[in-house]
Amino acid sequence: MSNTKLHVPNALDAHLQDVVLTFGITGIVLPALLLLVIAYAAWNPVSRHHLNRVSFRLLVCGLISNLIFAATSIPVFSGPSAGCSFMAFFGLSILMFTACMFFCIALNLQLVLVHHVNGNLMEKFYYIGSVAVVAILNIAPYAAGQFGYYNGTCWFSNPLPDVQFRWLLGSQSVWMLLMSTGEVVCFLVILGYMYRMHSPAIGKPPIVAYRSFILRIGLYPLLSCCLNFTGSILDIWLSKNPVPTELQWRLSFVDLCVFALRPILYTFLAAADPGFLCAMRALRNHSKTTHSISPTSGLTFSSVSAQEKISTTWGAGSSKSRVGQSNAALRPFEEQTAVSHSGIGEARGKPWFVEQEPEQNGLSQAELDVEVDAQTRSGAEDIVRQI
Repeated sequence: MSNTKLHVPNALDAHLQDVVLTFGITGIVLPALLLLVIAYAAWNPVSRHHLNRVSFRLLVCGLISNLIFAATSIPVFSGPSAGCSFMAFFGLSILMFTACMFFCIALNLQLVLVHHVNGNLMEKFYYIGSVAVVAILNIAPYAAGQFGYYNGTCWFSNPLPDVQFRWLLGSQSVWMLLMSTGEVVCFLVILGYMYRMHSPAIGKPPIVAYRSFILRIGLYPLLSCCLNFTGSILDIWLSKNPVPTELQWRLSFVDLCVFALRPILYTFLAAADPGFLCAMRALRNHSKTTHSISPTSGLTFSSVSAQEKISTTWGAGSSKSRVGQSNAALRPFEEQTAVSHSGIGEARGKPWFVEQEPEQNGLSQAELDVEVDAQTRSGAEDIVRQI
């Protein structure tokens, strides 16, 4: 097939809007159903605490924005109009906001796990920053009249290809690519950090021991990177090659499918979140259980025993960080979540719960184990809520 061969209308052209409409309706129904289930799980006290995570709230915001994006993708305009210009502005703004939400998920994970920043305190800045970025990047082209009806859809509509390309590059594509790259960089930084936290007591690198946890971290930037890179590169190529050749038409159809499938794929991603799955299990088993399920029970780190998890995986802090102290969640992640190369964190020169004899603090070994268990579970829950 020659790249210069002009496109000849075929049967698919007549059904192109039907394909977009099918994807649009599916992209509305699936996220709406999942959001209803999430709302019920968040309302029910049995499952509510499983969803109490910063990353899950960001994920829900991304899911809502994808639902809105799917609604705006349904073709309702067949020519230039003020309504088409506004729909292009609104749709691209929602698309950018979704990208910001998934970038904030990756950024928050790195800030909490590697740099020991409190994710709960940073959450409001993620929303404020995302809204500011979306407003700055989309109000300018909308005010300049760059949005409108173009090639059968509401998009950048400047008749001059070079001008259209500059607006597309400066207000959307470059920033989408940067955020996707940032997501991958954050994920790689977390992988490298966890790999360096190798503990001989665990017997395997954390990359293997925390495989389910890392998988959940990696799903968000992986899907977001694939969709944003594919969509942005196709948009750039199509903007630079506006001649309706056969290749241009086929790539336009692929680009349309990539954007139309976004809400559907992100719905499956949200449904696979371990916090959501744990909440569903809690609801399902509510009638069979008589005790509360821990928020961290959905994260299966390794196959070692419970005592080994307590004494080696999460570790213990110094004797100054007892249960209930608010600064437990802000201490270095090495002291709260893993054993460093040099051993467990020490208090006044020696590990307080390893070397100190039970007779010195008036506790039996069983009582000491219970106290250590309470402290490590409290620290684990704090970390889980922040990410």
